[in-house]
Amino acid sequence: MKRVIFIGQAMPRFKKHLHDWPSLNYWLYLIGITDGQIRKNFFYSALVDYFPGFKKGSHLVPTKAQIEKERERLRKSIKDFNPGIVVTIGKLSLASCLRQEVKLLDQFIGRTFRVDPYGLLGKKLLVIPLPHPSGASTWHQKTEHKKLLNTALNLLKENL
Repeated sequence: MKRVIFIGQAMPRFKKHLHDWPSLNYWLYLIGITDGQIRKNFFYSALVDYFPGFKKGSHLVPTKAQIEKERERLRKSIKDFNPGIVVTIGKLSLASCLRQEVKLLDQFIGRTFRVDPYGLLGKKLLVIPLPHPSGASTWHQKTEHKKLLNTALNLLKENL
């Protein structure tokens, strides 16, 4: 099984352990991934390695300056973990990874990309985008998007 790094926009406010991301793990269980495989082969990270705070009951989106300040830490995390696959979580991580504007997730979820992730490694890796699995995001709950999510999860499974 290949090593996979999942990169979101920011770390959650509270984490019990490194792989404490229940909604993401639920999706992984759906494709037959076990807790043991998650702990052994997967690493969870983010554009910023801290919780950026709240705004009107939602999480603050990291600023460009915060993301830039964390680039070296992210580069080191990816390089040290040495993944075969990068999974972006949500629109901000995807746009940063591909270094392009992402208006509609529909155009990206269910596809793979071979790029130098985040412009940090000087080599291309397989990138598989996922939407954000949180309850605050409704994208993955819409009927028309569930098929794209299933396609993306199956692409992950096939490429492990």
